Amino acid sequence: MKPASPPRENPAYLIRRHGAALSYGLLLTLVLAALALFTPGLKAAMLRLDFTGNPVNIAPGWTPVQATHLGDTMVNVPDIAGSGYNFTFGHVATYDNGVPAQPLTRSGFYNFGRLANSHDFVLSGLTPGQSVALYACAAWDGNGAGGYVVYGDNAPAGIQAQTLGNPGTNPTLENFTFIGTAIADETGAVTGSLHGRTGAGMDSEGQVGAFVFLPTQTITASAGENGTISPAGAVGVTAGQNQEFTITANSGFHVADVLVDGVSVGAVGTYTFTAVNADHTISASFAANTTLYTINATAGANGSITPSGAVSANLGVTLPFTITPDPGYEIASVLVDGIPIGAVSAHSFVNVTANHTISASFAQKTYDIEAIVGANGSISPAGTSSVNHGEAFEYFITAAEGYYVAEVLVDGISVGPVESYYFPEVTADHTVEVSFDNRTRLYLDFTTAGSPTAGGWTAVSANYVTNTPLASVGDINGLGHGFSFSNVGSYDNNQTWEPLTRSGFYTFGAAANTHPHVFTVTGMNAGQTVSLYACSTWDGNTAGGYVVFGDSGPAGVKAWTNGTPGANPRLGNLTLIGTAVSDSSGKVSGSLHGRNGVDTTVEGQVGAFVFIMEQGGTPPVNPYPGWASSPPNNLTDDDALPGADPDFNGVSNLLEFALNGSPISGSSAGLSGGKLATLGTETGVMTFTAAVRSDAIFSVDGNRMKASVDGMVYTVEAAGDLGDWGGPVVTEVTGADATAIQAGLPDPEAGWIYKSFRTSGTAAANARRFLRVVVE
Repeated sequence: MKPASPPRENPAYLIRRHGAALSYGLLLTLVLAALALFTPGLKAAMLRLDFTGNPVNIAPGWTPVQATHLGDTMVNVPDIAGSGYNFTFGHVATYDNGVPAQPLTRSGFYNFGRLANSHDFVLSGLTPGQSVALYACAAWDGNGAGGYVVYGDNAPAGIQAQTLGNPGTNPTLENFTFIGTAIADETGAVTGSLHGRTGAGMDSEGQVGAFVFLPTQTITASAGENGTISPAGAVGVTAGQNQEFTITANSGFHVADVLVDGVSVGAVGTYTFTAVNADHTISASFAANTTLYTINATAGANGSITPSGAVSANLGVTLPFTITPDPGYEIASVLVDGIPIGAVSAHSFVNVTANHTISASFAQKTYDIEAIVGANGSISPAGTSSVNHGEAFEYFITAAEGYYVAEVLVDGISVGPVESYYFPEVTADHTVEVSFDNRTRLYLDFTTAGSPTAGGWTAVSANYVTNTPLASVGDINGLGHGFSFSNVGSYDNNQTWEPLTRSGFYTFGAAANTHPHVFTVTGMNAGQTVSLYACSTWDGNTAGGYVVFGDSGPAGVKAWTNGTPGANPRLGNLTLIGTAVSDSSGKVSGSLHGRNGVDTTVEGQVGAFVFIMEQGGTPPVNPYPGWASSPPNNLTDDDALPGADPDFNGVSNLLEFALNGSPISGSSAGLSGGKLATLGTETGVMTFTAAVRSDAIFSVDGNRMKASVDGMVYTVEAAGDLGDWGGPVVTEVTGADATAIQAGLPDPEAGWIYKSFRTSGTAAANARRFLRVVVE
């Protein structure tokens, strides 16, 4: 059964009439009668029950029905919203996912105790024999958990409650599953029951987020002699729906009057009850025709007038006309007896005593698109453009030399740093606002591996719900910057339309004194100013961690998400944490802490970072000269050059510096070497370990791994034979496997750390494999 159209919030009547008079006195009577429909005591057309554990963020017009959080509850809602109907639900509990933008699917009831309890619901206060349709939706953990609901004519197996489409903050009946229709018993009650997600009688949890009950109302329609009304008799109307009646006079007669609930609405030819919320009556009477007049109604191209043509009107009637433009057009002018009366959409001839004419003309709609552009760039076309309805329109955005497009807002919503924007079909006014920037921005999205990322953001992945000793990414967007984050885990709530707040990193091990949760950005000038923005993530702002960075102070700043980032987040959705100045090596650092403050033993998390780097600073200090000239090396003149080999061991100074070797000891050629290791369940895996500069962050470069640090580039590559380097794929070994490989190696000096790498496969599967590190 197709769901009924959603009712209007307030009942009203739509009157379309043909061929009879309606005096001002009758109009006043009609208005008073319509106002009477709003008086207390009438039963609601649509009973909307939102099952929740917390009566906040309830959609307008919905009645919150509360149960105990994760505990057994018998709920009872008497006189629902003053309707006179009562609702009870037995042995249910509630749960809330904390997403206020999902008012119905956010929280819901489930069958507490499963088969150990009965989970019956009752709607009472009905008229015996009255039919009631029921709709339901699934709740907090998705359609797959929607319970089977047994109700009325849907058979003992029931129907599973599903949520259709995205209810958002304004759910309609189309978002619900039709369950069935029941007939009220002799006490005026209908009943049903909730069951598990795998079916009635199954020992599984099932849940519902909301019910919508639609009681049937009766409209009794009758007609006097010399005419008919259609439909006639007792007409059943599902609550909230519209019902139209057509009144037709026999030949030689006309409609004299129509009474609705005993009140005249005039000599109308049709009458529509809208959003029916109570029983009604409608009756029509007819009279013999007397004098007839003609009203000639015409419409130009791209619109219509109703009724049209030569319309007959009895003496003294009031005859309304409706003017409707085609899509994309608007009313240009309406002439009555040749005189303009404006671009009106309706006109009535009151108390007709003569012939008349009415004509309408139409014009194509146009819309304004305003382009607002900031300094250091342009947009074409500029200013305000007028566009015809339905036409396409495109903008092209150009940044000045040295600048880039920072953000484009369309109607106030970010569409990212795009260089063009296309309206495929203009049907309203719009604004396009563009800003430019010359500062470097690093957009980092903390996520689980394989999860989608917003356009322009760099994914930084960590292990799912476990410790990642060092999550890192190198050469971000080809800008030469590296990022690393220590001792973090990751989590994803699977809400793919929220790329930043969907998933994120958390302080694995909770308190900072259990694991250090330090992040580092490298590759800047020395003394360069860097601002950091962060947002909260998967379980809400309250879980946002405190971030210590630069001038934020030792207490840090809590990461919050401002507004709703959606699919195209903007900087305004993030929290400004602080501003730092890079050290002499071009590095800035910070740390993540618990949601209750620095060093608290509770988890804290972030969903994304944005680093904004001001221009300026000086080239970073290269530590090589100091290493070469300082004790114990004390190299001078040509011996201090990177390509020199003062200890004659065949290894250059640069390679000794890169691998923590000694340039003055012929027996020291750097800390590096390969071995066959056991990695997880694999045995005989070819690995290579080297001591590298501690800020080196390796990233994938084809089949190789590369890192840029301290003026050098490390490249780790493999070969199947010594003439084909870069053929086999090289990956970095991390975690417990790396610790096991590096066990027993001599400790590197301060400023160096070990990194281990591997090729795919094992020694048994690979006839020959070679691994090496190249430093340039």
